[in-house]
Amino acid sequence: MRSLQLVNTLTAGSLLAPTAWSAAVAVESNSPSCSDTPAYLEGFPHPNPTKSYWQDPPHRIANLRSTPDLPTEQVFDYVIIGSGVSGAATAFKLLSRDPDLSVLMLEARSAASGASGRNGGHCRTGDYQLVKEWVDLYGEDEALKVGKLEQDCVNDMREFVSKYNVSSGWRNVETADLYYTKEQFKKAAEVIEFQRELAQRRPDDVPQGNPRTVYSGQDARDYWQWPEIMGAVTYTGHTQNPYLTVCAMLELGLEKGLNLQTHTMALQLTQVSGPPDASTEWEVKTDRGTVKGTKVVLATNGFTPALHPGLASTHFLTPVRNQAAAVRPGADTAQNPVFKRSSTYSDQPMGGPGDYVTVRQPGDAGAGTVIYGGGQGLSPTREQNLTDDSVVNADIAAYLRGIGRLTYGHANWGDANAAESAAAAQHDWTGIVCHTPDGLPVVGAVPGEAGLWASVCMNGHGMAWAFRSAEALVEMMTTGEAPGWFPEPFRAGRAWEAKR
Repeated sequence: MRSLQLVNTLTAGSLLAPTAWSAAVAVESNSPSCSDTPAYLEGFPHPNPTKSYWQDPPHRIANLRSTPDLPTEQVFDYVIIGSGVSGAATAFKLLSRDPDLSVLMLEARSAASGASGRNGGHCRTGDYQLVKEWVDLYGEDEALKVGKLEQDCVNDMREFVSKYNVSSGWRNVETADLYYTKEQFKKAAEVIEFQRELAQRRPDDVPQGNPRTVYSGQDARDYWQWPEIMGAVTYTGHTQNPYLTVCAMLELGLEKGLNLQTHTMALQLTQVSGPPDASTEWEVKTDRGTVKGTKVVLATNGFTPALHPGLASTHFLTPVRNQAAAVRPGADTAQNPVFKRSSTYSDQPMGGPGDYVTVRQPGDAGAGTVIYGGGQGLSPTREQNLTDDSVVNADIAAYLRGIGRLTYGHANWGDANAAESAAAAQHDWTGIVCHTPDGLPVVGAVPGEAGLWASVCMNGHGMAWAFRSAEALVEMMTTGEAPGWFPEPFRAGRAWEAKR
C-alpha cells in the first residue's frame, strides 16, 4: 500500500497543528491490506461499515499510523485496543499523568470509527431517571455514586471541549425525557419527587447543577410542541459532533507521544509471562503482526466478546446494532424554537424504548438536519447479537425517516412531500454498541489475568459514562486502588459473578 505524508492543512474538527506526529503516515485506503478488502470476521469490526453522518469529511487522523511499521519489538507500558471515547480518554489521561509512558493504540478501522463516531450526537444525563431502581439494587450510597458519576462525566466532557477549544459543534441545549403514556409519565414524576427528596437529605451526594422541570398533559404538549405526548421532564443537555470530540482527544494523545495504528485489527490476546506480577507481559496478535505490552486495555465495547473468550463465556456483554438517520423537515426550522432542543422518548409505541432526537443548530454543518436514532422495536431480534455495521435495517430506516411528522406534528415538520424529498438526500447508518443486564459499564481489572484491564459496554451511553470511567481506570492501573467516587456496580468482576 502506498503511504502518504500527513499534510499540515487543518481540516474540519482539527484541534492542533501537527508537531511530534507530523511525519506520521496516513493509510491511503480504508483497508489494512494492500490488496482486496479483508474478509469479515464474525464478531470483529466489519472492514466496510456504513458511512456515518459525523464522519463526512473524515478527520485528518482518520487513517493515521504514527509509525509506518507496526512496532513489534518494543514492549509498551500500555497497549490500548480501540480508539473510541473510552480508548482515547484512557490514553489522554495516562499520558497527561506521565508523558514518559509508552502507549500504543490499535484500531481495527479508521480512528473513532466505532460507536463513538456513529451515535446521535447527545451528551446528556438521562440515566439518572433510574435512581430508584439503583437504590433498590445497590443501596443509596452506591446509587448516588452512579448518578453523580453520570453528571460529573458530562461536566468533564463539557470542560474538555471548552479547555482545549475543540471544534466539534458542542451546544448546550434544553433536553427532555418525553412520555407517550400516562402510566410511564406517572412513574417518571414519582422519580423526580424521589430525586428531590434525596437532594434535600443528601445535598452533597446527588448530581449537581442540573435540576429537572416537569410538564404534565396539555402543559407538556404546549411547551414542547410535540402533539402526542403525555408529559415531559426537562433539563440541560448537550449536542455535538461526537466523532470530532473524540478525534480531538486522540490528537492530544498524539501530541503527548501516543502511537496510533489504525487499520490494525487485534485478533488474539496471550499472557506470556509466568506468575502474575508487575512484569507480566501480554502479546496482542494483529493482522499486521504481534505487539507486546505490560498492560493491555480493552476499549472494544461491543466487539469485546469476539476478542476475549472469557468475557464471552459470561454472556454478560451483548452486542447490539444501533441505527440512526439524518433527515430534513419539510419546513424551515431555523427560527422555530422547537428545533433548538433534543429529547429521548422511552415509551413511544412504534419504535420501542430508547428512541432519541438531536438537531443540528444554525452555524453547524448540516444546520437544520434532524438526527433520529432508535427503532429497534421494529426488529424481531431487537438487533441484539449483531456486530455487522456495514448494513442498515430497511424497516428501521423507513421508520426513522418518517417518524418526524408524527413526533413534531405537521405544523412544525412541514409539508410531507417536501420532507420526503429532503429525506431522500440524507442517509442512514449503523453502529455497534454493547449492553449489560444491569445497564451499567464494565470497568476495571479482568479477574485472574494480571495486567489486563477493561472499560467496555457503555450501554449506548458512552458520552455520559466513558470519560469519567477512564479516569477511574487510570487511577486503578497506576495506583492499584479505585477512587472513592467510583461505583461498585461498575466493577468488571461482576460479569463473572453473574455467571455463577
